[in-house]
Amino acid sequence: MDTEEDKFTLIQTEVRTSKSKVNSAADKKSPTLRRRNVIDTSATWSDVVENGVDQSKIINEMALDTEKVWIADTVPQMPEIPDLNSPEVFTQRERMKIKVIQGTVVEKNLTFGRLKLLGVSSEGFVCDDVRRELWPKLLRLPDQELPFVGGLETVHTRIPSEVYQQILKDVARSGGHLSPKATVQEIQLFHEELTQLMCWVLYRNPHLNYYQGYNDVAATILIVMGLQRGLYILERISLIFLERFMEKTMEKVNQELFYIFALLEREHPTLLEHLENVELFPHFALAEYTTWYAHKYAENRKLLHRLFDYFLGSPTLMPLYLSTIIVAHRATEIFNTTPDMGHTHKVLCTLPEDLPFETLLVNATNLYRQYPPESIKNDVRDYDFKRRRKEQEWKAKAEENRLERERQRKLRIVQSQPRIPYRIRSYKTITVVTILALGLYAFLKTSSGLN
Repeated sequence: MDTEEDKFTLIQTEVRTSKSKVNSAADKKSPTLRRRNVIDTSATWSDVVENGVDQSKIINEMALDTEKVWIADTVPQMPEIPDLNSPEVFTQRERMKIKVIQGTVVEKNLTFGRLKLLGVSSEGFVCDDVRRELWPKLLRLPDQELPFVGGLETVHTRIPSEVYQQILKDVARSGGHLSPKATVQEIQLFHEELTQLMCWVLYRNPHLNYYQGYNDVAATILIVMGLQRGLYILERISLIFLERFMEKTMEKVNQELFYIFALLEREHPTLLEHLENVELFPHFALAEYTTWYAHKYAENRKLLHRLFDYFLGSPTLMPLYLSTIIVAHRATEIFNTTPDMGHTHKVLCTLPEDLPFETLLVNATNLYRQYPPESIKNDVRDYDFKRRRKEQEWKAKAEENRLERERQRKLRIVQSQPRIPYRIRSYKTITVVTILALGLYAFLKTSSGLN
């Protein structure tokens, strides 16, 4: 069996290389721009992997979970991976990662911390065959077979009608998750199962509120896990990771988006200043945050499923750290954009297809290590307070402009001269012309009489 050092070579290498990139980026920051003082942690993520350093006092959410994955003799046999040795299906790095996974997950003493690292590290779980085995374990679902759920054909009757109607509209727009070669029957079945999947979770958890974008998360779960197992997977993800998106309002989410600004202040203050100058809020990242990029990359299943591996093994706010890294990565593109809110917002809402995600994910992990949420939460509140104050100013200015337009309209009405109706003007013209004609006729006749 492979040694511990061999199994985590991939993880150690990628963390070390990304660490140097983060440090070199920090050296380029302008000393003239504002930066808050944040105490950095001395231990690194590679320390956790290599030496088992206890990070619980430093980064509670990312501390290694030492709870055992397998209970008694429940260690599973990993499924055979079709075409594992085919270079047309898997790259050499992907084949290597699958072998690391196969050699690690069968260990009786496997911890949840190490299982998460397998999903977070390079290539994730690689393929859906592995995900079907390990996603339920990451979410701590029971080892035994999950109960079969019946009556799904009528479950929509147990949620509010208006919610069901909105789900139907969004499901109809979820075609991007399907292959272009999908038949009409396959599309219809996918829509039916996707609707049942979401309705069941909402019925079982009435405190959860549907939001647009939830359908993209559910579609990804359905494609990987199938309907029956997907029911429990989506429910667990909704309760653990998405619950704040499913509150009655998005106020908490609107505030959390400012983690991007608080992080940019430390990672790329020049870029933050640029975004603030064009009066842009970080709401351009809302769709990526609430869908785990499932809306943007619906057609790129390999990338999307790899991102889900990463997020399932990471703290709940990790998508915001990834958004920050992506924005910083695109700094030159943003600086070259017309410096106004509309153009900048459009650029940031349009993600490129060729982003180097494996590098960006490692950098996001390191950024979390450097600035965990607890260390910057006060700054996030400050930015959100500025946002609410700015919105109040915009509303007050809009109301002032409306009142001024109303005043000008009333003033024009008072000052305008009463206009003669068209018919009256026509009759007056006819009368004048007639009188002039009669006068001319009389003059001509009188003149001829004199002669």
